[in-house]
Amino acid sequence: MSATEFRQRLVAILAADAAGYSGLMAADEKRTVAALDTARSVFRSQIESNRGRVIDMAGDSVLAIFEVATGAVSAALSIQQGLAATSGGAPDGDCLRFRIGVHLGEIIEKTDGTVYGDGVNVAARLQALADPGGIAVSDAVKGAVGIRVCATFVDQGEETLKNIPTAVRWHRAVPTQAQGRAAVLRARSAVARTADELSELPSIAILPFRTATADVEQVCFADGLRTDVQWALAKIAGLILIGTPTTNTYRDKAVTPQEAAAQMSARYLLEGFFQKSGDRARITVSLIEGSSAQVIWTEHYDRLLNESLEVQDEITEKIVTALDVKLLSGDQARVWRNAIRHPRAREYFYRGIHESMKGRKEANVAAREAFEQVARLAPESSIGPTAVALTYWWDAFRGWSATPERSLELAEQWANRAIPMEDVDGQAHTVMAHIHLLRREHDKALEVAEDSVALRPGCSTANAHLGNIYYYCGRPAEAADRVRQAMRLTPVHPTWFKVVLAASCKEIRRWSEASAAADGAVRMKHDDIDARLVQIEVCNATGKESHARQLAQEISALRPDFSVARWAETQPYKDLGALERITASLLSAGLNR
Repeated sequence: MSATEFRQRLVAILAADAAGYSGLMAADEKRTVAALDTARSVFRSQIESNRGRVIDMAGDSVLAIFEVATGAVSAALSIQQGLAATSGGAPDGDCLRFRIGVHLGEIIEKTDGTVYGDGVNVAARLQALADPGGIAVSDAVKGAVGIRVCATFVDQGEETLKNIPTAVRWHRAVPTQAQGRAAVLRARSAVARTADELSELPSIAILPFRTATADVEQVCFADGLRTDVQWALAKIAGLILIGTPTTNTYRDKAVTPQEAAAQMSARYLLEGFFQKSGDRARITVSLIEGSSAQVIWTEHYDRLLNESLEVQDEITEKIVTALDVKLLSGDQARVWRNAIRHPRAREYFYRGIHESMKGRKEANVAAREAFEQVARLAPESSIGPTAVALTYWWDAFRGWSATPERSLELAEQWANRAIPMEDVDGQAHTVMAHIHLLRREHDKALEVAEDSVALRPGCSTANAHLGNIYYYCGRPAEAADRVRQAMRLTPVHPTWFKVVLAASCKEIRRWSEASAAADGAVRMKHDDIDARLVQIEVCNATGKESHARQLAQEISALRPDFSVARWAETQPYKDLGALERITASLLSAGLNR
């Protein structure tokens, strides 16, 4: 083999083998083969989700490599969890259980993708030491992953392995409660606020940062830097942060600071200017008092590009100080997270943010590709997998995916990678909460959605989704209050915010507010079906049956195939009695069964 036919490099190697495979085949070939196929699907899915590559799946064995040890161990943990879930609680002797070994070592990789070397051999020997359903890792792997995975490592001492010249120290990897839960518990110290209490808090809108030229690279950096500051401030419970959907409408818009502040109900504005010159970044940021247009402070930063990554922290700290924002317990650690310090990863992150702001299917794909690079280059950060999860979620719910079920599966996989991490920021929780709700897992949906708001109290999306989940769980008063908070955070909001508010107010018999919110949703989106369904219920409850029938006719004209029964199947109400009452009201207006 010539030097041009292979390369030698350091990778993390995962080797797995089924325990008692021969005996299971002898007992029931068909069931064992079917179980093996299912197991292979779990392996492939989790390996690929954690940026690994399957090398071989011969017989009942699996061999894969990863660029980083964190990916290999995360995959191993997820695989064992997934395999346990597919066993359906069958006795150990009747189900396929795998031993997994993980090692960090050198391999020889041929041009056709096959790998050889002592690194592969050590991983294979380690898997033989693992318990069925367990994971064995070398000391090198334990040292590489540190505390970045949801596992504790139990030292098993040194072991002399067959055909390996030196003894290898190894550990059992035992799954633990997600590390990210600690961040959630710290964040839950933030007390839930009512709408009246929110009005007492300082409010700020971060306007789109301007650039010296229309150069795409400069625009990407400016958008990314603004998003960095936005994401950091969204974690602070003592501040109202106007949402990006609202502030984006002011890009290249000729308005005075007083006009912008008044239109967004923001007490303060943050303006920025970015210019790249060679390898240097020049950034100017100003904090402005909205009603008077008085500049509270202006800061100029002239940094090398790789040093400019620290600017986000400095800007955020100055805003908190200037506005005299009280940081609650745990806020400090969550805000100054310094999550992405890899310059190339930060560049991909900014590029992905720039694409995602375009709000188009093709741009969402481009954003996902950039965010996947973030996850690869900065595996210790939750930002990459969180952002990838969001792109799949948007695919599913914005009608951009031909297979929305598959998009949700991928969103779940990436969200589950982010949630255990210590720097998790709550957006992955929002994705998972919605998925739990769709599965009618109401208690899980509530817990995860409340975690999301605890981590991102200033996020309109997190608050609105919690309100939506409160509504379906039979807590309409809390739902209405939560959605009002979300609408305060982003005056320019999606139509569904108003629909959830209308439905919640209807359930607590606040008919005029429910009607006004539903009417507002129809004005925003003239063909909105859900808003009209709420209007029908309000009309039936307030003696306006003729108007209810008129609304039913509008729905039939907008969607001739509309069926109350099919609609009801998509509604994840915890109280089925409430759903029966609602469907009866809709049918009484003349809608098709």
